[in-house]
Order: sequence, then structure tokens, then C-alpha cells
Amino acid sequence: MSVGPTIDEFRSVIDAATHRLSTSARTAGLTALVPPCPDWTVADLVAHQGMVHRWAQAQILGIEAPFASESVVLDRVAPTDLTDWFLDGARELLDTLSTADPDVDAWVFMETGRTPLEFWTRRQAHETTIHAVDAVAAEQGSIPTAAALGIDPALAADGLDELLVRFAPRGRSKLYAGEPATIGVETTDTGHAWTLSVSEEALTVTEGAPESATARWRGTAGALYLGLWNRGDEIEVSGDRTTLERWRARHRVR
Repeated sequence: MSVGPTIDEFRSVIDAATHRLSTSARTAGLTALVPPCPDWTVADLVAHQGMVHRWAQAQILGIEAPFASESVVLDRVAPTDLTDWFLDGARELLDTLSTADPDVDAWVFMETGRTPLEFWTRRQAHETTIHAVDAVAAEQGSIPTAAALGIDPALAADGLDELLVRFAPRGRSKLYAGEPATIGVETTDTGHAWTLSVSEEALTVTEGAPESATARWRGTAGALYLGLWNRGDEIEVSGDRTTLERWRARHRVR
């Protein structure tokens, strides 16, 4: 995608998602289960997101991340302090994202054609948004619909682009099932589309809808964003439905 949210808008997304996550986490309670991640409690979720915020900040600052895993966080931070600890880390991350040199030379874990500062701001906007959805799901006891969450369609379309174009093609193809396949992913509200070309060796993703396809996955940008992050079940499938089943089973990124 050539156009998406600005870096300032991504920072605002991080801030809003941080508050949504913390509010829902407090309401749900730290022992509540997280429906999209059934082996997690809310404590695990809050520890994970707080750890990732500090890890991202450390990359920009060029320092060692202070926590190596969620279990280390839970060993060091008292349960009564956990949500405040998470909020402190988010504030520190946002401060770093706001004050860092725009041309800072920082490590990134995948190429996106953006500066490192843009990369980390965008990545944490989507990271925090998706995990805020997890917190809302824990509060409600089920995964909410895209419409109920009110995720901005432009943000969702950008998140789809990051997921499909950058995350999904890394490594060997996870969608291959014995023969090549072509999958069209099409938003019904923002006019975006991608073609997933599946082979044994790799998954190749290009912008635009295919003329013919093994399967087409359609929905609002929000429904596709949540569904392809395994946080929803509102994707309309035409053609081979097993393509989406394989995605859900094999593309699971926390």
C-alpha cells in the first residue's frame, strides 16, 4: 500500500489501544482467560504487551531489552502493579517514538521500505490494537465483532497490508497443500485487494485482485484484519474454504 496512516496517527493508535487494553484488563481481572489465545490469562496478555513495548523501545534506543519473556515479567512484577507497569512502558515507548531522530539507525526484523522509526511505530500500532482486542474479548468472554470494536478501516487496511505483504511470505509457504493455489483477499469497504500466489517454495503476495482464483476471502477491512490475525470469524469465503482453514491453523503470530 502506498498510502496509509501517518506516523503521528500511528502514535495516536498506540495511545488509544493502550488505554483500551488496560481498561478491559482491569475490568476482566488478571485471572480471566483470553478467548483468542486460550492458553493465556489476562496477566499473560498484559505481561506480553508490556514486554513487547519495552523491546521495541530498546531497538530504537540501541539498548538491551529489560525483559526476555512474559514469565520473567510475571516473576518480577507484582500482580497488583502489572497494569500500571504496562501503562508506564507504553508511555515510555510513545515518548521515545515522539522524540527519536527520524533518521535513527535501528534494527528491524523485516524490510518494509520504511525508516526504522516508521517501522516500529507502525508495528506497535498494530501489535497494541490486536492485543487490545484480546483484552476486550477477555472482558466480554467472547471475541467481539469488527463493527462493535469500531476499528478504523484505513488502519485495518494498513494492517492487512503489513500482515499479507510482510509477515505472511517469510520462510517457506505455509498454505501449500500439494498443488499451487491463487487466493484473492478483497476488502468490501476500502477498495483494497491482494493476490496470494501459493507454491511449494514460497507465498508471493501482490496488490490487486486476481482475475481467477482458487478462493476469495472478502469482508470489511476490519473483519479481514481481525479474521486473518485469528481474532474473528466474519470472513466471507468463495471457492476452496480449506485455504482459510489452513491460514488459521498455520499463520499464528502473537
